[in-house]
Parts: sequence; structure tokens; C-alpha cells
Amino acid sequence: MLTAPTVIDAYKALGIAAPACDDCEGAGMVTYYHGPYEHQRDCDRCHGIGRSLPCPHCTDGTHAGTDETCATCDGYASLC
Repeated sequence: MLTAPTVIDAYKALGIAAPACDDCEGAGMVTYYHGPYEHQRDCDRCHGIGRSLPCPHCTDGTHAGTDETCATCDGYASLC
């Protein structure tokens, strides 16, 4: 029987105080409007966690010289 994966908050487990995500202000969800309708989705930067640490190896998810995806953050430009 398959079970849903459990989300583990690595920051809490390791005792690291990660800063709140700038895009969602720590909520983990962002609101966007599609016509007259309001929708919410997981934040693209923190992936719904609400906190993010910037990647130490890149600024936009790619390596500057080669434009290849950063292996450290998998192209997200933040460690979540």
C-alpha cells in the first residue's frame, strides 16, 4: 500500500533559522488573479515551505559562464 510522502521540515530538524521567503512573506502561498478570479498556489521560490535560503553558487539558477542549470539548487536559485 502506497502512502503519501511525509514533508520533513529540515530547518526545524537541524535547528537552522532560515529567513522568511521574500516572495510569499513566509506564508508559503502566493495569490494571483486570473480574470475576475483569485487563486492561490505554492510559492515558486520556497515551494510552499515559507522560508528560503539563497543558493551560494548562483543567483538565478544557472551558472554564469555556461548557462547550465546549477547542480546545487537544481535551478531554483534557493535552497529549500
